[in-house]
Parts: sequence; structure tokens; C-alpha cells
Amino acid sequence: MSECRGAVPVWVMPLSRVVENFDPRTTRFDVVIIDEASQSDVMALVALYLGKTVLVVGDHEQVSPSAVGQDLGIIQNLIFQYLPGIPNADLYDGQISIYDLARQSFGGTTCLVEHFRCVPEIIQFSNMISYDWRIKPLRDASRVQLRPHTVAHRVSGSSRDGKLNRQEALEVASLVAAAMEMPEYQKNDAGQPLSFGVVSLVGDEQAIEIDNLLRKHISPERYELRRVLCGNAAQFQGDERDVIFISLVDTAQRGPLSLRDQELFKQRFNVAASRARDQMWIVHSLSPRDDLKPDDLRRQLIEHAQDPSRLMRALEEKEKRTSQPSNVRS
Repeated sequence: MSECRGAVPVWVMPLSRVVENFDPRTTRFDVVIIDEASQSDVMALVALYLGKTVLVVGDHEQVSPSAVGQDLGIIQNLIFQYLPGIPNADLYDGQISIYDLARQSFGGTTCLVEHFRCVPEIIQFSNMISYDWRIKPLRDASRVQLRPHTVAHRVSGSSRDGKLNRQEALEVASLVAAAMEMPEYQKNDAGQPLSFGVVSLVGDEQAIEIDNLLRKHISPERYELRRVLCGNAAQFQGDERDVIFISLVDTAQRGPLSLRDQELFKQRFNVAASRARDQMWIVHSLSPRDDLKPDDLRRQLIEHAQDPSRLMRALEEKEKRTSQPSNVRS
């Protein structure tokens, strides 16, 4: 491999393989492209070192590294000890993505606004909460057989045990298994077997529970054919499925739940609500108006699934306002 390495003009590999195969002291590429940079932490700096020119592709509105298992106190001591005089040294704490580091260091970002994955009714939620209506949905929904494109499905009488809502998990698994038997869920608009995904918005336990239920009732062959994936929002970043079921997990308490509108949650909701190409199900155990405050992301997502035309109309009204010339009086 070492002898033929120079004859290969383009290499595509994960960062771990980059470290294994290339010596940064002697290797220089004309161009290095770091994809999904929003999920890559400071260890991706080695890829920057290898390139004469570097293109960093990411989205700061999506899930960032979480530094799970790291002692942030130790990290801060190492920064103080080894990075004195380095600009923005506090950013190298494992919680900032290589995309954010590049934004802070170089600027000059270019935003891609044309969107082809989701039908317009689905992507408008992310368009509202994360992109200030800049996204231009270009997917032709008329070719998509599934209707409606968004569904809000409430589970009654459920309870939450830690990060698990077993009744909701059973409902999601039942919906997925039932959909696989229905004629309209057999093929997508490209004629391929329609794929399914399940996203848990509270930890991994709910996704694991749903995955176990599905594997008990669906053959391994069908599971593979339908490309079933169950996970959290971070696991779906950079991925997509034709139909996505999102499990909110949370249940009601006395009075409205504490407000969930922080940046971390907005990133998770943005990713989760933009993975479905044709249809998005929001499976929840809440009464939006009684259990959630108006600005809560959970309420906004449920209400969007109930009536996606509301955001579609809001976008149309905004486009009309921006296209109309302002009245100027002399």
C-alpha cells in the first residue's frame, strides 16, 4: 500500500483511517474536504494539517460533539498548559466541532439553500426553527405516493420510566410493522423498497427498545431490505430514510413541562425533523396545549405535524412581502 499510495489521486476514508495511512509530517494533499464536520471534534485537526487547501462542510445548526466520557476539568488544564498564546484556545475542549473551529478561525462561510431531500411540508419545520426561512425546498411532492406527508399520532395512557416510554415504543414498533404490510409503503418514487427510520428524542434507551421490538416481529431479511435504523438524532445526521417515526418519549406532569428551547435541543430537533424524504410521523404522549408551553420545541413539532400548511402559508406570506416594492413617499 505504501508503494502505490502516490498513484491514487483521490482518497475517501474516515478520519481514523487517515491517521493510520498518512504521515502528516510528509503528506500534503492539494485539497482536503472534511464532510459532516459538524460531528467531528478537535481530532479532525489532523485533516486540516494535511491539506494545502481545505473545504470544511458542515452545519452549526445540527448536532455537535458532546465530549461524552471526558473530564472537562482535565481538558481545561491541558489547554492552559500547552496552548498559551493560541487564538481561541478555549474552543479546543472537545465540545466544539471542527466546523465551528473553522468558522471561528477563517470565516467566509457559504450557505447552500437548495434542498432536495424532504418534501416541502416536512422541511419547513427546520426552515422555521433553524434557517430563518432561507431554505428553498425543490423536491417535487407530486411524485410522492404517501399522504399526508406529516402525521401527529398521540399515545394515550403512557408513562415514562427514566428515558423509556414503553407504551410509546410499542406503538412505534406496531406502526412500523403495520406500514411494511401496506401496499403504499412498498416502493418509493425511485422504485426501490421503501426505507424506515426511528428517532428517539430522549436518549438511546427508547431507540434500543423499539429496535428490539421490531427485530422480534420482522425477519432479518425484511429488516435489511427496508434499511431499518433506530437511533438518536446524532446517529441520523448525514443519513435519511423514506419514512421516519420520531418518538418524543416525554409524558405529562402536573402543569406544563419545563420549557425545551435550548440550542442543544434545537439542533437535535432540526436533525430529527429533516431526515424523512416522504413522510414524518411524530409519535407522542402529550396534549400540546395543556402540557407544553407555546415556545416549546416539542409543541411546535407536534403542531407542525398536525397542520404543516400553517408554516407553508407563513412562508408564502413572507415571500410576498419581500417581493413587493416598499412604498416610498417623497
